[in-house]
Amino acid sequence: MTIIIPKPVPANGNYAPFHIEDKLIYVSGQLPIKDGKLVKSAGENSFLDIASLQMELVTLNILSHVMSAVNNDQSKIESCVKLTAYLVPPDDFFEHALISNIASDMINDFLKPKQNHTRTTIGIKSLPLGSLVEADAIFKIT
Repeated sequence: MTIIIPKPVPANGNYAPFHIEDKLIYVSGQLPIKDGKLVKSAGENSFLDIASLQMELVTLNILSHVMSAVNNDQSKIESCVKLTAYLVPPDDFFEHALISNIASDMINDFLKPKQNHTRTTIGIKSLPLGSLVEADAIFKIT
């Protein structure tokens, strides 16, 4: 799978999109923003269709900030250390990993790390702008 990294989405508030501390890049929570707008529909507009597409976009936005942090030198990114995914699922949905696996798979395809990252997936009541998905991450750099 070829991953095309978009331009980083600017912060939409009083925070930094990423912060570098020692050899770690902390990426702020990312929403499924594409071309300046929240993507709200996909496929048959089922929760699974929309959330899956949103997680793909969220992951691309995370990776865009990581690449920006290392001046687009992918060789400086050693691994993803931690991924946290937030979902707003319907009451009868309990397969959260189906959505967060999308991000994990994309990050692993992009970095080909020696060791897999840790992850937490949380179901919550709401997210900014009505998104169904948000994620943040921590990456280790050389």
